[in-house]
Amino acid sequence: MTSAAPTVAIPEGELAAAAAASQATLGDKLAALRALSEPFPETVGPAAADRWISDPEFRTAASSDTENLGPATQQGPPRPGDGPAGLSASALLEGYRAGTLDPVEVVDSCLARIDELDGAIGAVVARDDDAVREQAAHSAQRWRYGDPRPLEGVPVGVKDIIDTARLATEAGSALFAGRVPAADATAVARLRAAGAVIMAKTATPEFAFGDESGDGVANPAAPGRWAGGSSSGSAAGLAAGLFPVALGTDTGGSIRVPASYCGVSGIKPTFGRVPRDGVFGVSWTLDHVGPMARAVEDLGLVLGVIAGRSDADPYASPRPVPDYSQLAESVSGMRVGVVSGWLAEGCSPGVTAAASEACARLKELGCTVEPVEFRYAELAGIIAWLITVVEFAAHHGANLHRIDEFTPSAALRLVAGARASASDYLKALRARRLVQRDLDAAFEQVDVLVTAATPTSAPDPATFFDDGDRLWLDKVARNFLPFNVTGNPALVTPVGFDEGRPAAVQIVAPPQADALCLRVGTALQRAS
Repeated sequence: MTSAAPTVAIPEGELAAAAAASQATLGDKLAALRALSEPFPETVGPAAADRWISDPEFRTAASSDTENLGPATQQGPPRPGDGPAGLSASALLEGYRAGTLDPVEVVDSCLARIDELDGAIGAVVARDDDAVREQAAHSAQRWRYGDPRPLEGVPVGVKDIIDTARLATEAGSALFAGRVPAADATAVARLRAAGAVIMAKTATPEFAFGDESGDGVANPAAPGRWAGGSSSGSAAGLAAGLFPVALGTDTGGSIRVPASYCGVSGIKPTFGRVPRDGVFGVSWTLDHVGPMARAVEDLGLVLGVIAGRSDADPYASPRPVPDYSQLAESVSGMRVGVVSGWLAEGCSPGVTAAASEACARLKELGCTVEPVEFRYAELAGIIAWLITVVEFAAHHGANLHRIDEFTPSAALRLVAGARASASDYLKALRARRLVQRDLDAAFEQVDVLVTAATPTSAPDPATFFDDGDRLWLDKVARNFLPFNVTGNPALVTPVGFDEGRPAAVQIVAPPQADALCLRVGTALQRAS
């Protein structure tokens, strides 16, 4: 006879008061959500927020221009260092193909660079050099025998909330110290099957939702400045040339924030495009897994491997996976929408200038550029936040009795989510439709949207974290959260500098049109 699971009480007292105080800066935003009139248009319940999943024909026309794309060139951004460790994945594959590079040589170069630099950066949290060299030797053999797989011999960093068989996955948390999974997450298993070499696990704040500045990762592209979160180790490792590509996750900007601050590229794919089984969850309706890289074309190479249906993730899309590696060079004739209003108003002058310069480049490449409204952008932030804290608390309900073992920010958010009302949560789910309707209207007018990425370049962590959780909504993920709410694909790539630090833009496309993001991002990177 089995005993029933113990009932865990929601924390009260000082911790509850502290959680309430940490959320107090969001009061006006939460009031705006509560003030919305119901019923919301065209909704019958919370599931309507996921309609691009249940309607497989939704905006299929937007993804059709993946069919006749020409070959990509090998041009990429400047390398972060000399030697094979600084090359893009595409350049490595070309070198393997030509016989001028060897996977063992490349892996040794990456390991040497980690040994040399990562003590000061802190991007890597787990590695198994013997296993890495064994993978590289197998890849070298396959190249010699003329039997390479799509990513044969390409080193990859993997965020520490994504399971890797026989390599520690601790989610940045003391609660899971020493945890070594027996099996890979589906995304990692697909990388291995494609010949990628799993180099190392990369740092993240606790459960990708803990202390913002507490994971100790330095920003190689902006010394002394924040590397961003929560895929901080992946972004910093790329910027330092420790590996050419990496996996990250994105619930409210966690791929795009560190990519923007560290001067690399990353894509949050369409919701469900990449399976999430074997990944520590933050929010099951907002979480995404996606690739990060220095070269946009590398994002396509990796996305084409990790995307696709998985029976272990009920949200995973059953759609066929396009060939994301074939990106047309021309974007002439594409209609680009520049989002006006709240998103643009929060940007620093330097970031605004860099984004404007990127739009000017797109005009030179033959695009038309026009303003687009997004009325519910600010509302989308509080929708995303409320959904995230509630679903985060649901994920960790069994750990509430260990609340004192969480890092402070994670503990306060866990308590805030556990104490949130069902009414507020359901209203947030249903209000997603308002944000989606706004984007539907925008994509009737244009093919892609372009916004600034983070509203400022990398900030100084010593003075930046002074506004509670409102900071994330207004100063960090301001331009990213709406597209977690809707699930649209969104890509970030650097386009210039703000006071000597990387500045980036975000490219957003209709659901399932990830290839449009990649196509525009590639064109911008080449033009830069």
